[in-house]
Amino acid sequence: MRDRKEYLTLAGVFILLGTVACSMGTDKSTPLPEKPFNKLSNIEGSGTKLGEHPEVNEVKIIHRKILVPSEVEGKWKAVKIMVRSKVDEELGGIQTLELGASFIPSGTELKVTLGPFLPNFMMDKTTYTSIGIEVLNPAVQLIVEEMGKVIYKGWIFKKFPSMYAFEHHLISIELLEAIPTHVS
Repeated sequence: MRDRKEYLTLAGVFILLGTVACSMGTDKSTPLPEKPFNKLSNIEGSGTKLGEHPEVNEVKIIHRKILVPSEVEGKWKAVKIMVRSKVDEELGGIQTLELGASFIPSGTELKVTLGPFLPNFMMDKTTYTSIGIEVLNPAVQLIVEEMGKVIYKGWIFKKFPSMYAFEHHLISIELLEAIPTHVS
């Protein structure tokens, strides 16, 4: 088994060498590295022994505030979502829920609460917000609790349903559309 790992490691180095050789040293302004390849820090796993995992740095959670712009505030009253049951297809379905409402999906003990709706979702280092009122990147915040503990607090997106999707072994939830306040 060890011979196979060494072979695969060597094959990776040769592929990397070919890639580096094609992109480096082809002109005189980009010299070839002077260190041996096993000493370069940009090679995955460098500095670790064979079979060891490279060091993983601590992940910092960034807390952002939600800023609903004044032109968006009060313009949306509800959303339509698709709840899919992974246990029994008949338990799922389309639900229309007011923003801020909570519900318990059939066949689960989960409590799902809808947060604000942002028609053109945008985020930066400190804020979740909407750039204007046009529905270009619609998203709604979900807070999902299981036995009183928050297991998911995030956004679901209409245009990118699988990017940041809420997935649970019992259900999945997808944003279908938003309902403006002027619609009865």
